[in-house]
Amino acid sequence: TEEKERPAYLSADGTIDIGKIFKLQVKQTELLEVRTRDGVPYIMPIAPQCLSVGGFRSGKTVGWLMYLVENYCLAYECCDILVLRRTFKELEAGAIKDFQTFIPPELYKYDQTKHVATFMNGSRVVFGHCQNNKMRDIEQYLGSAYPGILIDECGQFSAEAWGMLYSRNIVGAACVPNKHGHLPIPCIIGATNPLGPFYEYYRTVFVQKEPFEKSESARRDTKGVWWLKESGEWVCIYDPRLYAYQRSTAMDNPEFLKRDPGFIARMNSLPKAQRDKKLLGLDGAVEGQYFECFDPYEHVIDLREDPEAIIWQPWQPVWGSQDWGMGHANAAYMFTKALVRTLGTNYKLKTVCFKETVTTGKKTDREWASIFKTMCKVPTNPPTEARPKAIFFSHEKFNKQMKMHSPADEYSRELRALGLPPVTPAAQDRIGGASMIYNMLRNGDLVILDHCKDIINAFPSLMRDPDNMDDVLKVSTRGDDCYDAFRYGIYGMYRS
Repeated sequence: TEEKERPAYLSADGTIDIGKIFKLQVKQTELLEVRTRDGVPYIMPIAPQCLSVGGFRSGKTVGWLMYLVENYCLAYECCDILVLRRTFKELEAGAIKDFQTFIPPELYKYDQTKHVATFMNGSRVVFGHCQNNKMRDIEQYLGSAYPGILIDECGQFSAEAWGMLYSRNIVGAACVPNKHGHLPIPCIIGATNPLGPFYEYYRTVFVQKEPFEKSESARRDTKGVWWLKESGEWVCIYDPRLYAYQRSTAMDNPEFLKRDPGFIARMNSLPKAQRDKKLLGLDGAVEGQYFECFDPYEHVIDLREDPEAIIWQPWQPVWGSQDWGMGHANAAYMFTKALVRTLGTNYKLKTVCFKETVTTGKKTDREWASIFKTMCKVPTNPPTEARPKAIFFSHEKFNKQMKMHSPADEYSRELRALGLPPVTPAAQDRIGGASMIYNMLRNGDLVILDHCKDIINAFPSLMRDPDNMDDVLKVSTRGDDCYDAFRYGIYGMYRS
């Protein structure tokens, strides 16, 4: 009777062995390595910041959760870890349920009110969420230090949120060294499907290995490290050794497939865009994406590969647009109409976005006017100078506040000095602009040259606003600023 009723993790001598109910699978150890400290081996992440991207049920979250519990909470006294997710409902159904399933109840006490699991050695697992679904709700967790932080579905959290949490990714004063005199080494981990309004940030720094919203004066060395010159000295702004990522699918989680052998067949029955995300965990079109019709193979043109893809028509109008920002990205675009090859020798008249400039540094009106002047060249062979018919500009910059002239007036003065037209107020109709761009992409009336990288990367990450499904969700990212500038140009020219 005793053997039959005894839990699987409990040995006959009363000792507990978690390995009898949970073992890390091969894919879950991909970002882990064995390192020695004073001759003592430890299992550690290969970088202080790690990202696990993958499809549904690939075991990302539970693998990292169990690693942090075993190698932080149970290995050190009074060692706290933070497990964060956007809503409590998702947290309860995911990380909390996994914790209660695989961690023996004899080891901890769970506070249902505070959502904190306290182990017998004083270590804690703090399960956090955004109570009011606002990003500032995470500030309540910033008063403590956490050597281990796990952010579940981190694509829902902004770059600022990741940065704030990373600042608290330190060893607290209460944490007790182990018997070897060592303290835990801090690490912060994100686990996500390739979804969410802020996934653009994680894709940039973890997958593309570039700093997010880098200045145009930043430089990359041969080792992939990015530098920026400040006060005459080169300062490191991004080191790829601090970031590591992996990609996984449900096929990497055989234990789950044993319990649900029909999962793969159900995922394969979904439309391709959803199947790529939910099963394969691939970057690209996302569920809830506004411009799911955007296809790089159809809407992006590389003239180096196909010089005859576009027949330029010098009599067509040329126009520009710009979203002016001091604290955010400052993006500008140039457009024209041209004949674009469709199939074989057939051509169709389409709108072409042929030039993009995005900066993050604070530039003066004169500097930006000079930049815009250099953009006014249609990429014929050789390039052709063109005077834009109009430049659609951020509407809020036309407000006169503390002085006689608005920022738009001052910028227009610099543009006129270079022979360019003054700026025109952009339309404030966000829904109208989004709908027009969507229809032009869907109907094949809009293409972008491949060197306009920022707007090409922005389209897959633009999400529908859950409070207004006809609008694009407004977020504070580089891609959002680029989209605004792009929208000003398209809607400003064609709304009539």
